Amino acid sequence: MKILYGVEAGYIIQDVPEFMNLIKNNTELFGFQQSIFLFEKRAHAEFTKSVLVDAELFEDFFKLCYIKSGVKGETFEDFAIETESGVCLFTELLSAFTITGGKKEDIRMAIYQFQEHLVFTAKEEKMPAVYFSELHLKDLIIGIAEAYDIQVSFLDLDK
Repeated sequence: MKILYGVEAGYIIQDVPEFMNLIKNNTELFGFQQSIFLFEKRAHAEFTKSVLVDAELFEDFFKLCYIKSGVKGETFEDFAIETESGVCLFTELLSAFTITGGKKEDIRMAIYQFQEHLVFTAKEEKMPAVYFSELHLKDLIIGIAEAYDIQVSFLDLDK
């Protein structure tokens, strides 16, 4: 997982090639999806924000969690942006957790129960699965874990 910064521009941004070129030439652009510029460096996102504010084209600023592969949940489209190389999840709307303990069968059954509440499950090589649910469902996730007598650990997506 990697943290990215997204800067959303007004929908007409693609009709203004001067601004697109200014941003592309003065930043290291990670990607551009759905009128959102994606950056690895916060400074480049801040530069883009200032350019868009001056042009009255700024819409929003996001912190995103970039993941190369995984499984989409039913509400994925409401909480993420797909890129050619992976997905970007809106961190301020989600909680993320891993399963840290429990019996194999109990874990399997808990995962089955979790699935209807998951936005995305990150599955990257040599890493434990990371599960993303809507932020307001955190207590429900804890309740399911307790019911199946497994342990979960929530990740801090603000870092």
